Amino acid sequence: MVRKLLWWTACGASAMLSIFFLFVGISLCIASYNLNHPHQFILTFFASNLIILISVVVIVAVIIRVIGRLRHGDPQEFIESSQVTPDSSGSKDPSPDV
Repeated sequence: MVRKLLWWTACGASAMLSIFFLFVGISLCIASYNLNHPHQFILTFFASNLIILISVVVIVAVIIRVIGRLRHGDPQEFIESSQVTPDSSGSKDPSPDV
C-alpha cells in the first residue's frame, strides 16, 4: 500500500515539476525574442527549446507509465508470485561450462 502511494506521489510530483518547467521554457522562448544581440538570442532560444523538450518527454513518460499501471495493475504482484518460470535457454545443465 505504501509502495503504491509512493509511486503515485512520485508520478504526480514529476508531472507537476515538468509542467512547471514547460511553462518556464515557453516564457523563456518568448523572452528570447526581445533580446538585442543575436548571440544571446540563439543561446537563449536553443536553451529554452531544450527545457521544453525535456519537460515534454518527462510528461509523456509519466503518462505512459500511468496508463501501463492502470491497464496491467501493480507490477509487484507479478514479481512476488511464487510461480516458477521455465528456462528458455534450452540447456539441460544449469551450471556454466568451465
